[in-house]
Amino acid sequence: MVNPAPGASGRAWRPWVPSRQTFVLLHRWTGLAIAFFLVVASLTGILLAFEDELEVWLAPELQLAQPAPGQKADAMLAAYVLRERVQQQLGEKVYVNQLILHPQPGRTVSFTADPATDPASGRPYRLGYNEILVNPYTGKVQGVRDRDKISLHPQNLMPLVFSIHHSMALPRVAGALLMGLVSTFWTIDCFVGVYLTWPRARPFLTKWKPAWMVKWQAGVYRVNLDLHRAFGLWCWLILLLFAWSSVMFNLREQIYMPVMSRILPFDTSWRAQPPLRQPMVQPPMSWPQAHAMAREAMQRFAAERRIRTDFEERLSFDRRRGLYAYMVHSSADLRSNVGNTGILIDARTGQLRGHWLPKGDRSGNTFSNWIGALHMGQVFGLPWRIFISCMGLVITLLSVTGVVVWWKKRKGRRAHLHKA
Repeated sequence: MVNPAPGASGRAWRPWVPSRQTFVLLHRWTGLAIAFFLVVASLTGILLAFEDELEVWLAPELQLAQPAPGQKADAMLAAYVLRERVQQQLGEKVYVNQLILHPQPGRTVSFTADPATDPASGRPYRLGYNEILVNPYTGKVQGVRDRDKISLHPQNLMPLVFSIHHSMALPRVAGALLMGLVSTFWTIDCFVGVYLTWPRARPFLTKWKPAWMVKWQAGVYRVNLDLHRAFGLWCWLILLLFAWSSVMFNLREQIYMPVMSRILPFDTSWRAQPPLRQPMVQPPMSWPQAHAMAREAMQRFAAERRIRTDFEERLSFDRRRGLYAYMVHSSADLRSNVGNTGILIDARTGQLRGHWLPKGDRSGNTFSNWIGALHMGQVFGLPWRIFISCMGLVITLLSVTGVVVWWKKRKGRRAHLHKA
């Protein structure tokens, strides 16, 4: 038998194993550090679960569209005509780089405002807005708004709620980094929290059972502790889903992909195309030609992947990368009413440069799309949106009860020190 090599002290080297108290301290201080952010994110998330309904209620003048007198409810303008009318109204300072191919009756359509380059300065024009809302029956621009603006005006309220939820309404990079780190610590804390409830004696299930229960007849402090522990266990999988998907949204390339790509395979072609040295000023062909080219490319792609296409969603021109992004609804989609199956094609040649499939592609893509859709309430209809709203209350409960546990123990330690 070979003895381990002694260290400088003559003792055998042993790896450091953190004690249970170390995990207690990690859980305590991590929870305190992220509690405020989780409360804000969970409460705003409750509102975002019903974002569409709240948008209509708060700003019907931007969200609802009426046909012209004598016009039928389904007689909406052709996509090319609609885009051209919007471009004419906005002038040369804005590029309207989309075709909206699946407008909803009675609702406005949303175009992204892409600022043109000012020939005098060589820089993009400052527009003061980044979203254009248009009546699909008449082509009239019903309003514009800056989705990044911090304002309590009704038409800006839901974009502000989203900005707070996603990044605390901070500048994009700083906000994503902050909430990405919060989500990362939350993910780690999910595992630490469940470890701390793990019984250290046998029989295992008998000893673990009390951690899953709330002793309502006990005192206020004990009920608070039980609520924190029991709800954390019962909702553990959903909490982990929200935590890890938040890392995906905020720190995808920095943390999520390096971790997940070691576990699951991914197709990254949708994001892998580099920008051109100089953005294209004008599309290399007319919109009808580009649309026909995109349809042909999608037909070939759908046949190759054996998916069924149901309806078109939109066609967008990416000037910076020289690509068209063509979105349709297909049998690979997770949502029933919005098409999220896409291809990227070269704007000059029509060659396929990338694709996006919500499911049925590499397992890493499918997993990521599922946790993203579950996080945003985009699947399983109204029951799931109600459920994730309730989860927002649960996360708030866990955060508040965790702070109360710390405060009570802190008071107890101080009282003990005074007596000593």
